[in-house]
Amino acid sequence: MPHDPAQRHQIEQDAITAAWEAERLEACDDAIVLRREIAVLQTDDDGDVIIGTDANGDNDLLSRIASFLATHDQ
Repeated sequence: MPHDPAQRHQIEQDAITAAWEAERLEACDDAIVLRREIAVLQTDDDGDVIIGTDANGDNDLLSRIASFLATHDQ
């Protein structure tokens, strides 16, 4: 039996919401991975994180965070 237009619309909206939530969960998973990478960075004797730079002299950590934000910006 076919769905009436209101039911069809609700099913479509539920599918859109589910897809959006899946994207957000993936972004959260990516953020957790990045946070774990940050947590294991080398530290100095005082416990401060030593942040290295890439070949261009840019801060590698900030580049990774910027890349993460650009990927997940909506």
